[in-house]
Amino acid sequence: YKRLPQLTLTANRPELPGGTTFMLASEFVDFQHSTFTRGQRVTAYPQLALPLQTAAFHLTPKIGIHATRYEIERRNGDTGDESLTRTLPILSVDGGVTFERDTQFGGRDFVQTLEPRIYYLYVPYRDQSSIPNFDSGFYDFNFAQIFAENVYTGGDRISNANQITTALQSRLIDPETGAETVRAALGQRYYLVDQRVT
Repeated sequence: YKRLPQLTLTANRPELPGGTTFMLASEFVDFQHSTFTRGQRVTAYPQLALPLQTAAFHLTPKIGIHATRYEIERRNGDTGDESLTRTLPILSVDGGVTFERDTQFGGRDFVQTLEPRIYYLYVPYRDQSSIPNFDSGFYDFNFAQIFAENVYTGGDRISNANQITTALQSRLIDPETGAETVRAALGQRYYLVDQRVT
């Protein structure tokens, strides 16, 4: 597909009353193709978060509403509605603690950290089979993606979720320069419901 055009608008307003932050991700894109179904997609994803942070721990509850509207020109026998909407609440809580201790390895002084983290995500299921797939695919699975809200790239598929992700990270830091010498991390995602969006 060609994007003719694609316009994005993002906004971030930290330090609202009570320490909350506001974020907005929005997009308009017109997907064009010479033979396939065409369409326009408008997305707005406003979010409110309350980051609570000290030197030793962090906890961030977040809520957002992901709203999408499609205007579709069906072609080549593709059937379905020409106007579609999808609205999903997305709830998450991300928390972690950092422990530090002085240690030595190979005759050198280091600060060693131990950083457990837990992340909960809830996204209700919505049937998205009638929405064309213009630009969605699976993300490559990696350590950063294990804490992502969606397993899909693009905007046409949003996976349902009721899951907990746990991780444990340890780092060796040079106390004089602050340079990170070694980092090791383990993570596991626990699915409380099956993922149904395909």
